[in-house]
Amino acid sequence: MQFISENTIDRLLELYDNEDTFSEHLTVLFNEQPVAKNYLSDEEFKLLTQDELSLLHYLFTVIYHAARTVHGVIKPVTAKVLEENEESNWDKFNGQTQKSFSRKLDVFFQDYPQEDLLALVEDSITPDEEGISPVGAEIIFVSCKSWIDSLHQSA
Repeated sequence: MQFISENTIDRLLELYDNEDTFSEHLTVLFNEQPVAKNYLSDEEFKLLTQDELSLLHYLFTVIYHAARTVHGVIKPVTAKVLEENEESNWDKFNGQTQKSFSRKLDVFFQDYPQEDLLALVEDSITPDEEGISPVGAEIIFVSCKSWIDSLHQSA
């Protein structure tokens, strides 16, 4: 997948100031990537608050439409690919010995081809700000990283 720049991401964020536009893009995401709809309704996300779940939906939509803006049509991601990426990312996250949340994330940024997308996620989930719990931040980060990886493989 080609690099998705901060400019592309920022244009989408501006578009999503209009709730109708965001709702339309969320619907497109769920129609074009049914695995995302199934994944986001998974039991694992019952640990998230409503605000955290809404943020996860928002980030999945931004990530997908940023990729779509750069690549056009993206093949549907399979559940198997998303699950494998998620398992790999949880292993990597849980294998960190760092105490600080942000330090644990450093390993994910090393030589990562979609650094701007990952930075968007990190900036959105700073624990204790915007009502994001430490557990919520972990779940959202790993889920979004797995989604980016999966789209990268499908593009």
